[in-house]
Amino acid sequence: MLQKTAVLSLLVCTIWLAPHARSQEYPDRPIRVIVSYTPGATDAAARTVAKPMSMLLGKPVVVENKPGAEGAIGGEYVLKAAPDGYTLLYTTSSNMLRPHLTEMSYDPFAFTPIGRAVGTANILVIPAGHPAKTATELVAFAKANPGKVSYGSVGGGSAQLSGTFLELVAGVPFQHVPYKGTTQAMADLLAGRLTFMFSGVGHVLSNVKAGKLRVLGVADNVRHFQLPDIPTMAEAGLKDFDLPIIWHAFVGPLNTSRPVVDKLSQALRTSLAEPDVIKAINSQGYETRFSTPEELRAQMRGDFNIWGKIVKAANIQKN
Repeated sequence: MLQKTAVLSLLVCTIWLAPHARSQEYPDRPIRVIVSYTPGATDAAARTVAKPMSMLLGKPVVVENKPGAEGAIGGEYVLKAAPDGYTLLYTTSSNMLRPHLTEMSYDPFAFTPIGRAVGTANILVIPAGHPAKTATELVAFAKANPGKVSYGSVGGGSAQLSGTFLELVAGVPFQHVPYKGTTQAMADLLAGRLTFMFSGVGHVLSNVKAGKLRVLGVADNVRHFQLPDIPTMAEAGLKDFDLPIIWHAFVGPLNTSRPVVDKLSQALRTSLAEPDVIKAINSQGYETRFSTPEELRAQMRGDFNIWGKIVKAANIQKN
């Protein structure tokens, strides 16, 4: 009888410990990180961070591009994956504004936040030959030349809404020119066919350093590390100009377990603190900006609400 009791006790303990043992063994195979865009700045940052995460986790963290349908293909793929921590999405802040501009095939909040990785800010740039030397001078120029100030953007993202927000703050309309690609937009800006653009630092820094473009302000509450002499938009005189930053983050399928999230989050935090990673990320125009899962969730919701208010105030209709 004692022997049977001992066997049953051992069996119960084994069953109870099995799931705990499996969670402690995570990961036991490669982790896939899906980037919903074609190769470029986004997956370059993801690969930079994934390399040290692989070493810390003891298994490869493999970045895969699944572009198409404005990010829907990659997003839906991860959304349908098992919530076991082996398929993740490297998402961006654009998914917090896109639902206000177009119907999306999936819910950008239907994921488990893991942590923000990198961030940067949009900056306001104009051709170097333009007479405006500050953001307030650009606004004054627009008021004195109605209908003659234009700005460009690609893909209906934060660059477009930053221009829209400047219209609202300044109380003066601009002509918006949409582009399918950054190359043509930048060519028109350099040629003076556009008055200004909001752009991520990495896309324009070389032309700024070459003296072809002038930066009037940073759309953030702090100055950009690569442009320490350039004021924020608020410092430049537009006190109410405060917009969310551009960021990238890791998320997993809904209901990914907390032990797995914690392990991934800690690996991300440690990786982002490595000097080589910081240097590489900085060279891409970003800063390492880690946040916890809770902080990321709050930022996602906050950004969504801010962009929604701007779209409503500007009476922009969904496509």
